[in-house]
Amino acid sequence: MSDQDLSGVSGQYGGMSLSGDVTFNESGGPLKGEAVGFDCGEGERCGARIAAQLNQGGGWIVLDDLQGTFEFMGLTLATRLINGDDTGFGGDAGDFNREVIEIGLPETARFTDFSYTMATSSTARPGDSDFRQVDRLTVEMGGDMTLDGNALVFPTEP
Repeated sequence: MSDQDLSGVSGQYGGMSLSGDVTFNESGGPLKGEAVGFDCGEGERCGARIAAQLNQGGGWIVLDDLQGTFEFMGLTLATRLINGDDTGFGGDAGDFNREVIEIGLPETARFTDFSYTMATSSTARPGDSDFRQVDRLTVEMGGDMTLDGNALVFPTEP
């Protein structure tokens, strides 16, 4: 759009809107042939693994056997100033007086054959020699989900 055309446009949103889809492990199969505790034989589909260690030297929280598709339309990203005029934070907003990232949730999210297992693990990778894992919760989702509201990401000092 040219500068001249852009100068005639008003009421623009101060951020951006995103739509997309994320597919996890569409083809299936374990990473580098590692044994992951699931049957990944011929014709079977195994999911991806995301591992996070929350304390140095501690155990791992994992999303295991992650597979399926997550689609969203209209996720927004913007900045928002939180100061004394913002009544949503009580008296704390005036002391904060900084910008945050505001993530506007999409109206509809669609899940297609989406599933994962949340677990705790002794190591990040199942192929490690002292690997032990305890599955805590398995989730399977399909269909549409209506989302409403915003998520705020607050900056922290290093």
